[in-house]
Amino acid sequence: MDGVPSLPPITISNYDFDRLVVYGLTAYMHGDRNVVFLFSELERATVCPAMELPDQVVSANCRVIYRIDDEPCLRAHMLVHPCDLISPDDEISAGSPLGIALLGLKVGDRMPFCDTQTGGRHVVAVEGVGLRFVEDAPKTTRAFLKH
Repeated sequence: MDGVPSLPPITISNYDFDRLVVYGLTAYMHGDRNVVFLFSELERATVCPAMELPDQVVSANCRVIYRIDDEPCLRAHMLVHPCDLISPDDEISAGSPLGIALLGLKVGDRMPFCDTQTGGRHVVAVEGVGLRFVEDAPKTTRAFLKH
């Protein structure tokens, strides 16, 4: 696993941002250990309207093709909002360490993350972004975390 010199920029839709802030506040109240990572990523994100999110950016409700730690095989899963998770074999929660790391990356980006269950440190690389389902998003973003 080679090092990642700096964190890549991330772009998140206003719809995903708002839903994840609400989810994060609830998760924080329940002692979720991943919330610090989630809020740190939301705080550094560039937020844009859902319909203006570039095609090659990972968002909730899209299929993402990725690899972990330069492993030879590719993985492909749907990234979903934590409350929408139905099939853990086919989907990744945007509230999990891997999901948080993938959120907002573009094809070619690499992002470090820590598996809170094992304590292992990993790097995920985005190899492709597939079909995206865009929600009917609100027009404004409430800047909970923005300074």
